[in-house]
Amino acid sequence: MEPEAVSAVTADGVRLTLRRFAPAGGGSGRGAVLCTHAMMVHGRYFHGKRGGFAAALAGQGLDVFVLDWRGHGDSKPPSPRSGTWTFDDYVTLDLPAALAAVGGAAGCRPEDVAVLGHSLGGLVTLAALGTGVVRVRRLVLAATSVWLSGPRGPWRRRATMRAYDGVARMLGYAPIRRLGFGSEDEPASYVAQLAGWARTGRWTSQDGVDYLAALAQVDVPAWAIVGAGDRLCAPADAAVLTRRLKGDVRMRIVSRAAGDAIDPDHFTLFTREELAPVWREIADELG
Repeated sequence: MEPEAVSAVTADGVRLTLRRFAPAGGGSGRGAVLCTHAMMVHGRYFHGKRGGFAAALAGQGLDVFVLDWRGHGDSKPPSPRSGTWTFDDYVTLDLPAALAAVGGAAGCRPEDVAVLGHSLGGLVTLAALGTGVVRVRRLVLAATSVWLSGPRGPWRRRATMRAYDGVARMLGYAPIRRLGFGSEDEPASYVAQLAGWARTGRWTSQDGVDYLAALAQVDVPAWAIVGAGDRLCAPADAAVLTRRLKGDVRMRIVSRAAGDAIDPDHFTLFTREELAPVWREIADELG
C-alpha cells in the first residue's frame, strides 16, 4: 500500500510530514487515527515496505495517519545536530498541528481524531491532554512510560540517562545512528530535559508545569498495551501513568502466556505480523 503524504505546519513554522493509509473501501470508515512514534526513530516502523501495522488498521476501516515528529524521518529540517527543541515543543506545537492536519484531510474536527501513542508519542499525548493543549476522541497508550528514577531509583536507568546526557552535551547532539541505537539522532536540548526528569524524579515542562499532576485532568477513554518482552517499559512502568488518569484504564499485556504468538519488545509490537490478532484488538479500541 502506497501512502499519501500529508503536511502540517506548526505555529513556529516547522513543516511536519504525515503518511496517510486510507480505510479499506474508501470513505472515513470507523474514524481517523493519528499514530505517533517513539524517540530515536521515525514513524516508518508502523508500516514498513508492505504497509504492516498501518495497513492492517486501514484494513479494519480506520483512516490512518503516521506522523514524523520534528527532526525525524521526513520532518526535516530542523536537524537534531543543530536544533534546540525540547519535549515541550512536541506537546505545544507538533501534536496540535498534526491533529489539525489529520482533521482537515479526514474531514473531521481535531478533537474527533483518535491517537495511538507509542512510547514518546503516548507521553506527548498525555502531557498535551493533561494541560489542555488538545482534545482527542480516544487514546491507545502503547509501551508508554517515563523514567523518573530520582536519586534513589534503579541504578541502571540512572546510569543510562547520565551517559545519554553526557554524550549529547559533549557532541552537541546524541549520535543515535552512529551508536546503533536507532534510526534518528536527538538534539542535546531534548536529551537534557529527559535527563533532568530522571535525575529529579519530576516530569515537568521547562516552565515548571507538572505533567504528572496534570494527568488527573485526562478523562479521554484510554487503553494501555505493553509487550511482555519490553525491557524499556514494563507493565509497572506504564501503570505509573495510567493509574493517575480519570476512570479505569485497562492494560493488555501481550505475551505467550496470554496466548499471543510472541513476547514482543518495545518495537516488535508493531513490526511482527504474527501479532495481527493483537493489531485487530488495537483497531477495535481506536474505532
